This record gives sequence, C-alpha cells and structure tokens, in this order.
Amino acid sequence: MQNVDYVELGKRIRKARKKQNLTQEAAAEKCDITAAYYGNIERGDKKMSVETLAKVSKGLKISADILLFGDSGDELAIHLDEIHRVVDEKQMEKYLTVMKAVAGIIDKL
Repeated sequence: MQNVDYVELGKRIRKARKKQNLTQEAAAEKCDITAAYYGNIERGDKKMSVETLAKVSKGLKISADILLFGDSGDELAIHLDEIHRVVDEKQMEKYLTVMKAVAGIIDKL
C-alpha cells in the first residue's frame, strides 16, 4: 500500500482553492473546519482523517480521488469536477442523465 504524501495532497487542495478564488478562511468555512487546521492541511503539516478529506472534497467540490492522486491526465474526471463545481444538484442530475443516454448510444454503435 502506498503512503499518502500530505505535502502533495496539500498542494492539490491549495490549487483547488485558488482555482475558485477562495481565501483559506473561506475555504475552511466551506469545508466546515477551522482556518488554522485548513492552513496546516494545505502546508502538509497535519494528517487528516477520511472524514476531513470528505469535508474538504465536498467543500471544494473536487473528487477525493483527484485530491489524493492528482488528475493523472484523466480529462473526464477533470471536466466532471469542473462541471460539479459550477452547477447545482438538479443540474448535475440532468448532466448525468444525458451522459448515460450518450453512453447507451455509443454502446450500440
């Protein structure tokens, strides 16, 4: 099993925050954690629990997979995260319905 590189994880979290033009304080609020703890996470100074990773992922609207392992060139995951960041849940359901329909058509080709 591979160990988590908390410094790299923190860099990815910082990148996601900056992409949304959020301060650390605003991001911490969205993630429901203290600003001090959030800053420690971004610097890689503190390890976090799975529960905290889930809060950060949900608060910043980015998949935990991308936070943990990077985007690895997975364009679909990157685009889905970008869509998820800007649409509400009802719109996301519509996107998923369309994607499933397109996948069904592609399967028949």
